[in-house]
Amino acid sequence: MRKNAVTELLEEGDNWYDSNSLESMGCHMFFGEVDVESSLAACDFILKSSMIRATKQPLTMFVNSVGGDCQAGFAVIDLMETSRIPIATVGIGTVMSMGVLLVSGGTKGMRTITKNCEIMAHQFSSGVGEMKYHDLIATNQAYHQLEHRFMRHFLKHSTMTEKQIRDVLFAPSDRYLPPADFKRYGLCDRVVEYFDQPLPTPARKRVRR
Repeated sequence: MRKNAVTELLEEGDNWYDSNSLESMGCHMFFGEVDVESSLAACDFILKSSMIRATKQPLTMFVNSVGGDCQAGFAVIDLMETSRIPIATVGIGTVMSMGVLLVSGGTKGMRTITKNCEIMAHQFSSGVGEMKYHDLIATNQAYHQLEHRFMRHFLKHSTMTEKQIRDVLFAPSDRYLPPADFKRYGLCDRVVEYFDQPLPTPARKRVRR
């Protein structure tokens, strides 16, 4: 009988990655454009870590991205939100467009931005070339569905109102945000000066006896 993928991974144990790698320590570097390849690597990291790691220590995803494909990004966010293991996010270098959603989508209380991080949000785009009428109608419907997904994400992962989201994050032109404003809007939980500061851990729930 052929073994399924989960069984094979469990039998491999910790040998599925180099014991000296960052991923063996629960860290993933999401660098570059958000596309199918980078999305697959992030999803692979989350799923394998959830299935194989002996402990449920928080995972950490470092994000340095100019954004990219919306569907690829939401695939990662869906796994982050359903993961049983808390996922800390750290925005470093550049966090733009879909990268903003990845950083803000981490476990609340565990989302970090470095002080020199360049942050940019703008209205998401949906390429429309020369189309027939029915194609334009379908594209318009898809656009509104995507807008709803973005709005729902930011309402859940920030302290912003719908008006603030439209004015700041859905602005027609590129909107650059200082790290302090990113935190003020509730899109992250802290801004760090340097990296020897320990990453936060999720607060333990008190058990009433």
